[in-house]
Amino acid sequence: MRIWHSYGSEHSMDLVLIGTFETVSGAEAAMERMEALKTLAEAEWSDNDWLRADERMPRALADELGKLRLYDMGRSDVDIYALDHSVQRTGSTVRVWTEESEVQGFVKVLVNLGARVEVFSRHHWNEDGTPRSDTDS
Repeated sequence: MRIWHSYGSEHSMDLVLIGTFETVSGAEAAMERMEALKTLAEAEWSDNDWLRADERMPRALADELGKLRLYDMGRSDVDIYALDHSVQRTGSTVRVWTEESEVQGFVKVLVNLGARVEVFSRHHWNEDGTPRSDTDS
């Protein structure tokens, strides 16, 4: 029998990203791109990607990113959209909730469209910006 000992930080972050835009149309554009990225990521996602010798981005994916004008996105930036997350828009604000520590793909979309971005862990902060106390659950 083999016993595997490992450490992983995935699925433990409970992060919130808040992108605040000057206009509602900026937030709407971010939502549209994030929805398109989720569709792309789910179409490209494979549980056995780790078996591939080369991690280059497929040409079709690069072409789709070009259509979305997301030229600085890499394969890993797109892949996070296939993982569990939720996105909500309220007026000119976009909120993203994720358990993943890798959030660069979300940040790139928000920043490229002109958002001011705040990132915090709900382990330590409440959504209203106040610190969590030890009694909060």
